[in-house]
Amino acid sequence: MGGHTLYPGGIALDMLPFNRMSLDEKKGILTVGAGARWSEVIPFLDQRGFAIEVMQSNNDFSVGGSVSVNCHGWQTDSPPIASTVESFRLITADGKIVHCSRTENQELFSLALGGYGLFGIILDVDLRVVPNEFYRSEFHPVKAADYARVYDEIAQHDPDVGLAYGRISVAPDYFLNDAYIVLFKKKHPEHSIQGTLTHDSPGLLARLVFRGSVGSDYGENICWQIQSIMGGTTTGVHSRNEIMNEPSDWFANRTPGETDILHEYFVPPEHLADFIEAIRPILLHYKPDLLNITVREVKTDSDTVLAYAPKTRFGLVMYFHQKIDAKSDRLMEEFTREMIYAALSCGGTYYLPYRPHATLAQFKEGYPQAMLFFEAKKKYDPNGIFENQFYVSYGEPLLAMPGPK
Repeated sequence: MGGHTLYPGGIALDMLPFNRMSLDEKKGILTVGAGARWSEVIPFLDQRGFAIEVMQSNNDFSVGGSVSVNCHGWQTDSPPIASTVESFRLITADGKIVHCSRTENQELFSLALGGYGLFGIILDVDLRVVPNEFYRSEFHPVKAADYARVYDEIAQHDPDVGLAYGRISVAPDYFLNDAYIVLFKKKHPEHSIQGTLTHDSPGLLARLVFRGSVGSDYGENICWQIQSIMGGTTTGVHSRNEIMNEPSDWFANRTPGETDILHEYFVPPEHLADFIEAIRPILLHYKPDLLNITVREVKTDSDTVLAYAPKTRFGLVMYFHQKIDAKSDRLMEEFTREMIYAALSCGGTYYLPYRPHATLAQFKEGYPQAMLFFEAKKKYDPNGIFENQFYVSYGEPLLAMPGPK
């Protein structure tokens, strides 16, 4: 959303044809082209009884894009996706193809993962995969202030929990007070874990309920009540592959002149309740059209330079709707900066793939390792072959600052 893949006057490479896949079942390693979408990868693995270890909660995205933003998802007790990458091939600025892993070209490995394409073109990736499993979902209502404590009690020490997520209510009648946690616990079925993709995509009713909350207090209340009654968005018994094989565009905005905006903030578990209270007056003051808050735990990322989870964090994904005009955009920028201040004050940070609304000072505070990242960028790409708006917004100003770096 912040120009991470596009640059005025630049050349954008379409990597989607680079989608070949092969699986070493003995080692549990998938070799996959960077252009493959998860919607292609999941069925490939499903036919062989395997599943992705870590990915987003939706299947629209490409493997290369996912490792370049170092995504994370519903997978419990898991760092971001970089933790599952064994190696990858990278075309560097001097035109060489290099192999990167934790033992070979280690610095490039840690820079290109979560590096937003600034260090080269990822060609293919060796990903660690896991056996496909069946889960039965459990729904746990909870007060938002107690979320971290309850999550620790019911999820952290249960080896049967394979996936988990939570939601915090944005409905006016329950605003930032009520929440729920959905756990997906292992179930050992008698049938095969191969060929499990049998269910359909979310129905029209699910979309109507979700989009019906746009600009409507009544719609938001109804949406929350339905989710609370139905037990979240995924109920019953499903395979790991079924749960992760859902598109995000099913719920996307399709109204001209309007758009959907994502934010994400990462805060320490012990300060989750503080962050919720810190953002309450900000949300009430600016009154953005907030449709959803999803909560996901992320374990420590020890693989990437530009890490957003230097320790265990709760990631709060916020889904906004706004008009496309100068006034709405200006208000969103002001609002975003206030939200980032709240996250920083709670010892957290914000996610970088979204709009570049953070000030340079906020970026430096949220990512104190950024200077190392951009200095390495100049070392590996001195002529600026790989550029994007993210680098222009933050990298160039940081490198131009006087004094010791």
